[in-house]
Amino acid sequence: MTPKDIPMYMVACLLITLFQWFRLKKAPKRERVAYVSIIALCWILAISLVMYPGLPGPTQLVNVIFQPFGKLLDH
Repeated sequence: MTPKDIPMYMVACLLITLFQWFRLKKAPKRERVAYVSIIALCWILAISLVMYPGLPGPTQLVNVIFQPFGKLLDH
């Protein structure tokens, strides 16, 4: 992945939003706000991982959070 791929990610997020927005028109405002915030977070994550490929991904974050619980369950 290169920074040249950023417009492709932006277009993909916009297309997904356009297809889903017709379904979300009838949904409550809270659902629309939640959808927009999730898609924005995904777009920011995709762009940051393209710009800085050495960043730890979401899987490493989950491992750091839940590793102590795994150790507790192991014993």
